[in-house]
Amino acid sequence: MRVLMLASYFPKPANPLMGNWALSQAQAFLRNGIDVTVVSGTAWVPRVLGRMSAGAAAYASCPPEYQWGELKAYYPRWPFYPVNLLRPLLTANPAAILAPCWHSIKGQLLSLVDRLRPDVVYAHHTQVNGYLAWRINRVTGLPYVITDHDFGEIESCRHHPARYRFFRPIVEGASSVIAVASRMEQLMAGLFPRAHALTVHNGADPPHQDAFLRQRPAELASRRILFCACAFYERKGIPLLVRAFARTAAAFPDAILRIAGDGETRPQIEKAIQETGIGSRVQLLGRLRHEDVLQEMIWADVFVLPGWDEPFATAFTEALSACCPIVYASDGGITDVAVSGKHGLAVEPRSEDSLVSALSSLLGDDALRQTMAKASHELFRDRLLWDYNALRMRSIFAASANAQAAGSALEESHTSSIR
Repeated sequence: MRVLMLASYFPKPANPLMGNWALSQAQAFLRNGIDVTVVSGTAWVPRVLGRMSAGAAAYASCPPEYQWGELKAYYPRWPFYPVNLLRPLLTANPAAILAPCWHSIKGQLLSLVDRLRPDVVYAHHTQVNGYLAWRINRVTGLPYVITDHDFGEIESCRHHPARYRFFRPIVEGASSVIAVASRMEQLMAGLFPRAHALTVHNGADPPHQDAFLRQRPAELASRRILFCACAFYERKGIPLLVRAFARTAAAFPDAILRIAGDGETRPQIEKAIQETGIGSRVQLLGRLRHEDVLQEMIWADVFVLPGWDEPFATAFTEALSACCPIVYASDGGITDVAVSGKHGLAVEPRSEDSLVSALSSLLGDDALRQTMAKASHELFRDRLLWDYNALRMRSIFAASANAQAAGSALEESHTSSIR
C-alpha cells in the first residue's frame, strides 16, 4: 500500500515542533505496512527575511527534501502564507488564494505522483491539502482520503457561500472524509450529506520509559502541579485558566500552574497573571521540546486545557499516555473517549466557575487523582496509540484503492463490450 500524504502543517527541519503529531502518524504508518511519503507545501520566504524573523526562519531555511529516519518528506515551495492578514479571505473564499497556489505547485506534485505511483493520496485538512488531492484526482484519477481537524473550518461553510461551493466537490469526491471526533463527523454529514464521513481518533506514541523514572527537580518535589501546553490563541482559554487558578490558589498553597507554549494571546495571559497577583505561582515556560512537554506531563498532577471547540487535541492523548488526569471542555472531541469522573473532569466551555470547581476537586483529592491516573493510562494503552490509528487508516486506504480498481475494471469491461 503506497500512500502520498499531503500535510502543510508538518515539521520543518528547523522547527520540529510544528505539526509533530503528523510526523508521528506518518511514522506509525510505516510501522504498520503503509509505504508513505510526505509532501508538505512550504511558504516561499527569502533567506534575508528568515534572518530578520524567528517565525520565518524555519521556512526560509527549509530544504527541498528531508529524511526523518525512514520517512522521506518533500517541501516544495509555493505562495501560500497562513498569516492573520489573509485568514479572512481564506475563510470566505479559499479558491481565491488556493487556485493560484495549485498552479504554482502542480508540476512538482504531478511529477512526484508519476514517480512514486501511490495507490491513494491522503490529505490533512480539506481547506488546503484536500483541495490539492482533489486537483490531483482530476488529473490522474487517484483516489483520495481527507482528515479534518477543526470544527471552525467546517462550520464556516454555513456562513460563506463561496467557501461552501469550494468544499462541496472536494469532500464529495473523496473516498472518505475522516473526522477526528464524532461531533465533527455529524457536522460534516449535516452540511455535505453525500460525503462519506466517519470518525477515526488521533493517537499518540508512549513516552520513553526513562521519563517515568526521572525524578522531579527539587523545586517541584513538594508541589501540586497543574500543567498546560498549547499554542496561545483565544480558543485555548489560557487567561481563563489563570483566573480560575487564582481563585483556587489560596486553598492550596503548595499548588503551582506551569504553562508551556507561546502565541498571539501571550499579552492577555501576562495581563491576567498580573491582575490576579499570583505571578509567583504561575510559570510561563515558553515553547518546549516535545520530549520536555511529555516530561512535564509525567511530573504533573493534573493536565488542564480548558479550550472550547477543541476537536481532539493530541495534548490530551499525550497527557493520558503520561498517566496524568485531564481537565477538558465538555464540547471537545476528547469526550468521545474520556469519561468525566474517571479519566479527569469535564468543564463547561468558557465557564470560570466550572473550571474553579474542577481544579478544586482534583487538587483536594490525592486518592481521586491516583485512581484517575491509572484509568487514564489504561485508556491510552487500549485505544489511543498511533499504531491503532494507522491500522484503521490502512483499512480505509485499502478500501479506497480497491474501490478505484473495481471501478476501473468495470469501466474497462463496459468499454470492451461496446467494442
